[in-house]
Amino acid sequence: MSDILNAISDNLIHILGTIITAILGYVGLQIKNIYQEFIQDKTKKEIVKETVEYVEQTCKNLPCEEKKKKALEKSLEWMKEKKISVSDTELEILIESAVNCLK
Repeated sequence: MSDILNAISDNLIHILGTIITAILGYVGLQIKNIYQEFIQDKTKKEIVKETVEYVEQTCKNLPCEEKKKKALEKSLEWMKEKKISVSDTELEILIESAVNCLK
């Protein structure tokens, strides 16, 4: 009888160890994904801010719509280089926000 209990307890420890390892791995992966999303959002904002400042300095004589178009193009180009995906809507909102901060 004690042999059976010993066999069960040995296997139970391995099973519990495996379950705990799987749970910790899943939690770690979720934390990593949240962190990467946070960093990517922060990077997008920085790229757009720097691009808006660049366009404002280099294209002073252009009308607002041309500046916006130039900022869209340059921001998108820079994000593609860094392999960051962004939607047109998100990019427009980020640009408007960056322009608002300049004022």
